[in-house]
Amino acid sequence: MCYQENDKYRKALNIYQSILNRKWEGSDYVYLNYGLMAKCLGLYGKAGNAFEKYLFNHAEDKDVRDLYLSCQTEYLTKLQANTHVYSLDNMFFNSEYKDLNPLVFFDGLIYSSSRNDHVKSKIHHRDGDHFLDLHYVEKNDLGVYEESEILHAQILHDYHVGQSILDTLTNYMYMTVNITNQRLVDDDELAVHHLQIDKTIYDPVNHDFTKPKAININSPKYSIGHPTLMNYGQTMIFASDMPGGYGGVDLYRSHLEDNGDWSEPENLGSKINTSGNDMFPSAYDDNTLYFSSDRHIGLGGLDIFKATLRNDSIVSIENVGAPINSSTDDFGITFIPKSQSNGIEEGFFTSNRFGGRGSDDIYHFKARPSDFIVFVIDSITREPIEGAVVECYDKQYMAIHQFETDKTGYVKFNSREKDEMLSIAAMSQTYRYKEVSVGKVKSSNNIIIIELAKGKNLQLVGDVLDAHTKQRIPSAEVFLFDNDNTRIRSIGKTEGGHYSMILTSLPDKNYLIGNAEEYGTANVKITNPTPDRYGIIYQDIYLRPNSKKNIVDIENIYYPFDSPRLTSEAKKTLNDVFDYLDQNDQLRAELHAHCDIRGTEGYNMQLSLRRVESAMNYLVSRGIEKNRLVLGYFGEDDTAVDCIECTEYQHQMNRRTEIRILK
Repeated sequence: MCYQENDKYRKALNIYQSILNRKWEGSDYVYLNYGLMAKCLGLYGKAGNAFEKYLFNHAEDKDVRDLYLSCQTEYLTKLQANTHVYSLDNMFFNSEYKDLNPLVFFDGLIYSSSRNDHVKSKIHHRDGDHFLDLHYVEKNDLGVYEESEILHAQILHDYHVGQSILDTLTNYMYMTVNITNQRLVDDDELAVHHLQIDKTIYDPVNHDFTKPKAININSPKYSIGHPTLMNYGQTMIFASDMPGGYGGVDLYRSHLEDNGDWSEPENLGSKINTSGNDMFPSAYDDNTLYFSSDRHIGLGGLDIFKATLRNDSIVSIENVGAPINSSTDDFGITFIPKSQSNGIEEGFFTSNRFGGRGSDDIYHFKARPSDFIVFVIDSITREPIEGAVVECYDKQYMAIHQFETDKTGYVKFNSREKDEMLSIAAMSQTYRYKEVSVGKVKSSNNIIIIELAKGKNLQLVGDVLDAHTKQRIPSAEVFLFDNDNTRIRSIGKTEGGHYSMILTSLPDKNYLIGNAEEYGTANVKITNPTPDRYGIIYQDIYLRPNSKKNIVDIENIYYPFDSPRLTSEAKKTLNDVFDYLDQNDQLRAELHAHCDIRGTEGYNMQLSLRRVESAMNYLVSRGIEKNRLVLGYFGEDDTAVDCIECTEYQHQMNRRTEIRILK
């Protein structure tokens, strides 16, 4: 628990694993914490398995159900979909110590830091760092935030000074501080100093502060802190562990009364508060509240969420996703007013993500241009081409976008996946296909011009059908290979079972592979590679439902870590498969490739595809026809050994291709 509370995720994970190995009677609790630590390390497969084991005996725990869902591919893909929306920068003034909770303060920033910049030398017994003080850093004429300094001697404190907020209408500043004169001790007889909110008045002319005073809703029995203001300073949102909440720390609301006191705190309710910690609120406007939580559906420990309010009620909560959120703790977001940022969404937040300068660092984020512009023109006349199809391909040669130009030859689309794109292509019925590398696009303006020459294209189209019912299979995938078994192009999920791809040459030496869940893979030779007068070649693909009957027991083949390479032992097994198929023309082989749980789920899916392709290519090189091989690739979805902290032997058992001989 010490390691966990001090963000030593790997050490905590290893100890939790050793406890689980001993079958401790409190293993449900350990599975939960193991999952939390694995999630903070980005080990989502392990975390999901641990949460699932916890939920086996605690199915009613809706917050842990959210944690479990957070580790599933569908939700991870959604949370990481906008990775390229913002650019991130680790701020120059960050130190090797804690630097956190930024607040935009006129032309500069206020933030808390544990660096020892003055005579205060007290050490926090919890983590061995100095206590936090408020620091100030100003932006120079070049727009750079320079070296920081203590904000003001008047607001120095014996213990922590944390998240603060300035009411720009009254110049009241509210600060989170420890209660100084508190005679409480914990179970280890160490002093406990709860948090409270103090108020000071800022003088912008003299850059001066009055002596801070506690506000009326503080209590020595529990903590309140992390204030933010809404409704022109009339409403304060803050975090507290006061009795009667939903979890460790909840968010509360209080209203400013006519006599200057704050009203009795009101819990914001179960829509926003969880059984975990919900804290670090930050008001964007009167209808939008940002906060951090270690529950809800998220990527890491603490994630930043956006809550929408209507009539003082929470109506929706949305995870802001990557890149602002990571597998670690992300909190304390603040925004630069759009009047100062030319209308561009920009601000700061705190993270202890890997690769920072200290345990907590402040990061600057700024929205990237969201539009990518393509002009398609005639290469001779320079006139725009209307109705041209523009396609974007990712690094696995998957078509991820398709658009059509307007009468000005122009198409505009969201560029947030630009870093994931390999190329952009344009084509039409009367112009030749042309593909351009995305690397040639200038990052400053996101504009590319594609010049097309007159001519016709070759296009391969068809349907993926159930071999028995002759109905389209809606979620199939199609791959085009050349005669050397090299994959040329992939179509992601087909649209309603229909596929379409552009060819650069006649497919007389190509073949197609169709694949769909619960169906055997089909290897299809293109029967008539002659295009019609529109340049279109038609080829349907028929898939047969998976057969479950295995004729002969064949051992699995295994792979080295992170590799599709066939070992000598694997080739011996595949030679046995060849012998069965060579001697029995009516038999087929089913090859299903898998990965261990290391690596991301998307990467492992691609790796298992490469593994099954390597096994297929070996058998084809020995003379087996492609249509006698049924392929499947499953990433880390179907492990042979169900483990969380796997041994190397268990990892090896999961890096496999399972082989069945079928009629």
